[in-house]
Amino acid sequence: MSDYLMRDQAPLGVEVWKAIDGMVAEVITKTVVGRRLLKVVGPLGWGVEQAPVPGFEKVGEAWVTGEAPTFVPLQTATAGFMLRMKDLARADQTPFALDLGAVATAAVELARKEDGIVLQALLDSAAKGAMGDWTTINGPFSAIANAEADLRARGFDGPYALVVNYGTYAQLASLMSEGQRELKLVEHLVEDGIFRSSLVPEGKALLVDPAGWNADIVLGQDVATAFLGNDGLNLVFQVIETLAVRVKRAGSAVLLS
Repeated sequence: MSDYLMRDQAPLGVEVWKAIDGMVAEVITKTVVGRRLLKVVGPLGWGVEQAPVPGFEKVGEAWVTGEAPTFVPLQTATAGFMLRMKDLARADQTPFALDLGAVATAAVELARKEDGIVLQALLDSAAKGAMGDWTTINGPFSAIANAEADLRARGFDGPYALVVNYGTYAQLASLMSEGQRELKLVEHLVEDGIFRSSLVPEGKALLVDPAGWNADIVLGQDVATAFLGNDGLNLVFQVIETLAVRVKRAGSAVLLS
């Protein structure tokens, strides 16, 4: 992959590349929501440009994959950062380690872009449900229980996961009655976890049946750092990935609003 990403052309030693790749991996792992929510297929390689999306139909008494799948294109997500040659020299010649804050910030940006692609696909295909009143005890529990009942009635049996905005999560976590936290009650309903993301609008909640036969993420090029060249005495890099979301069964998520 170094041939494609021109990493060999960067004037960096093995240890510096190891530190950059480690920082990117650490940030992506901690930040992304979509990869913890949906199954990941791949990585399949940068050359993969589209992925088949199977449909399902009933023939007689049997369900079968449709004969003519549709195809979804893989999207490219990128974020850039720069390392100053002076900083590299300082790290090489003094006890001060190379500050990788710019690398971490670019990785956070890429993680948000990836989650934007994943969560938007789920939001676009979600059924609609009532949010109810999340300022009162049993309000969130009742809304989620009703949404789960709707999913089960349409053949999505869970277990389920919940994605909410940070503010909505704080509101949920603040509710308590007779020593019982509303958050704990909700956690019993969503066995696959509660995830927080600013990409879900404030005051809404996304309930998902994340089984791989409902939706998944296809990776072409997994997250990697490429060398773009020099800007004067500074080095310019780009963190890159390609991915697509395959929603195989629309309605496997419910957007409460």
